[in-house]
Amino acid sequence: MMAYSELELDGLKEVINIGGGHAATSISKLVNQKIDMHVPEISILSYHEMYKQVIADDVEVHAVVSSIVGDYNGMILFVVSDDSADKLSELMLGTKTDDINVKMSAVSELTNIISNSFLGAIGNLLNVQLVSALPVIQDDYFGAVISSIYMALDQYDDHIMVIRNEFTYSEEKLDASLFFIPETGVLEQILKSLGI
Repeated sequence: MMAYSELELDGLKEVINIGGGHAATSISKLVNQKIDMHVPEISILSYHEMYKQVIADDVEVHAVVSSIVGDYNGMILFVVSDDSADKLSELMLGTKTDDINVKMSAVSELTNIISNSFLGAIGNLLNVQLVSALPVIQDDYFGAVISSIYMALDQYDDHIMVIRNEFTYSEEKLDASLFFIPETGVLEQILKSLGI
């Protein structure tokens, strides 16, 4: 079971906050509207707790998964509901579309921008090179998406660290979450870079 002190969690939260803030700014520029990001939640949860508190495992989601390549490895997962995929693609395209391929292509492009600005900010802070590989779209149940990622990363821990950013625009909550899923040992390296 992972155990981190308050100081360590605060340090990680600060790093993620900077990354998420950059991501929100990038989206704002792209869609020409102010997008805000809430202070990220960092929690260490069992799968059961995550499905109860974050997104239920039987909820269908549009998930965009990007591998992190560079000095640290892991995955970035951007999860949106159908409704949010509509809103995001409309913001990006400037018009509504019913074409699921066009919609998801817009969301995927957005995820690419979010992931890279998020990783760029963290990379600058820690003085390491981090970029995300081209995103892969998965339309599936949240539980299936999560298990495939953790299997791909060979992580079979009973508990996972959920690092989640939520975005809002013009008072409207975007049902979108950004998950940072580092490979084993990466969080320790980040804490070491921070001198914690």
